[in-house]
Amino acid sequence: MDDHLSRLEAKVNQTIERMQELRRVNADLEQRNQQLEESAGSLRNERDQLQRRLAEASTAAAQVEEFEEKRRLIEQKVGSLLEKLEAMG
Repeated sequence: MDDHLSRLEAKVNQTIERMQELRRVNADLEQRNQQLEESAGSLRNERDQLQRRLAEASTAAAQVEEFEEKRRLIEQKVGSLLEKLEAMG
C-alpha cells in the first residue's frame, strides 16, 4: 500500500512540476504573441502610410505628365507662330 501511495505521490509531484513548467512556457508565449501583435500593428500602419504616399506619388506623376503634355503643345504652337512671323519677313 505504501508503495502505491509513494508512486502516486511521485506522479502527482511530476504532474505539478510539468504544469508549472507549461504555465511558464505559456506565459512566455503569450508575451511573445503580444510583441508580435504590436509589431504587426506597426507594420500595418507603415504599410498604410506607404500606400498613401504611393497614391500621392501616382497623382503627382499624373500631374507632371499632364503638365508635360501642355508644355509640348505650347512649344508646338510657339514654334508654329515663329515660323509664320519669319515667313512674313
